[in-house]
Amino acid sequence: MGRPLNKKYFGNRNLGTNGTSDDNIGGEGVDSVTITNGGSNYSSATTTVTFSAPELPGGVTATGTATIVAGAVTAITINEKGSGYISAPTVTIVDPDGGAAEGAVTLTRTMTNTQENVIYTTAYIPEAGTMGYVSGAGGSSPVAGDIIRQVGSNKYMVRTAEGVGHCKLVAGATAPGEMDITAVDSAGKTYFVIKLTARRARVVPYGASGHLYAEGETAPWSLDAASGNVIQINNF
Repeated sequence: MGRPLNKKYFGNRNLGTNGTSDDNIGGEGVDSVTITNGGSNYSSATTTVTFSAPELPGGVTATGTATIVAGAVTAITINEKGSGYISAPTVTIVDPDGGAAEGAVTLTRTMTNTQENVIYTTAYIPEAGTMGYVSGAGGSSPVAGDIIRQVGSNKYMVRTAEGVGHCKLVAGATAPGEMDITAVDSAGKTYFVIKLTARRARVVPYGASGHLYAEGETAPWSLDAASGNVIQINNF
């Protein structure tokens, strides 16, 4: 199958943000929350901050505490960055003290990559009881996932929120047992990757014309920004 990929490119290489609790999880964590409007009538003793759960299975939910000055939320301290987030989580600030109604808080969130760079994939886990199924509920659609390990020239064991299974790399996952990986060239054109070895990626162009590579050609690849003839594999 050609030289296999180094496991450092897979989503189970998360570095962790709280001891070892985040190990083996892909995605990102929450770097900061910036308050743009602090609202009103909040109490330091009763105000709580809640982050929505991460999308990737096994991810750690971020936690934080609010700083209150004169009834307004002035800052959020991140106590646990979390892991497994594909997009910035929802942040809910609640004060159940029963006093005057609180004015709405508005905020922005920034994310941080809490792992070594790893390949981003969308995978449709096989349905429970079918060939390639390993564990979990079984797939109902293609969703973001972590590559656990390579099991063939274009097949991988993948973990998503719907379970674990063996998936084949194709040009756009639409059926159970399929997964896709995308890439971009230095001209900004996009591709599906249909085979990936340690040094080369076999690609299928999609989108607007002007691609550097034709369907079925192979290209040198990197997780860094595309440059010259080297394409960039989509990664966290």
